[in-house]
Amino acid sequence: NIVTKVKLGGEEPEMVQLWEGGPYWATKNIGAEKPEDSGYYFWWGDTLGYKRENEQWVASDGSVTGFSFSDANAPTYGKNVPTLQSEGWITSDCVLAPQYDAAQTHWGDDWRMPTFLELSSLTHNCEWTWTTQNGVNGYIVRGKEAYASASIFLPAAGFGAATSIFSAGSAGYYWLSVPTSDSPGYSWLLALESSNYGIRNADFYRYYGQTIRPVQSPAE
Repeated sequence: NIVTKVKLGGEEPEMVQLWEGGPYWATKNIGAEKPEDSGYYFWWGDTLGYKRENEQWVASDGSVTGFSFSDANAPTYGKNVPTLQSEGWITSDCVLAPQYDAAQTHWGDDWRMPTFLELSSLTHNCEWTWTTQNGVNGYIVRGKEAYASASIFLPAAGFGAATSIFSAGSAGYYWLSVPTSDSPGYSWLLALESSNYGIRNADFYRYYGQTIRPVQSPAE
């Protein structure tokens, strides 16, 4: 069974396995009602999330309006790996701790943000096609061979910086759970544009607002 539905607090995120032994990928972003929706935007380590309403950033629970994605509002920015570990932001495995993993805090159960290996495997094990789905630009990411009937859509949701949104419709940026070891300003992310896609660890600061596509580990 490639596609599985998980009943969860009134919503039922679908998840899809795209290659043998790989994780199950959610078919929509955190905060999205359907695959084409951007959903919420998070600074790295943020678990609240922000949505775009009336030309401003509004907290997912409505508690904050006019939010700015800035270094002052992102406490993980500028902290190296030892500091992130000592303050409890990341585990000994160098991934965000469950209480700072937006997938875990929003969806619970076994949902979490993807690791470097999982995102790297997604880029290598699947067919990527830039397309427009229901009026939204993004990538269809499809499994191969026995998994060719399984796919997810990653919308080009852009990113948040300060009080604005940039590149929506032309690019998308998705956080991984892993900080970079050589720079306290960055964390790993998936970047996608019409002409290319891949994992980056620079150019996009931890305080930028980016989307998240959760995963679950395969059953052992």
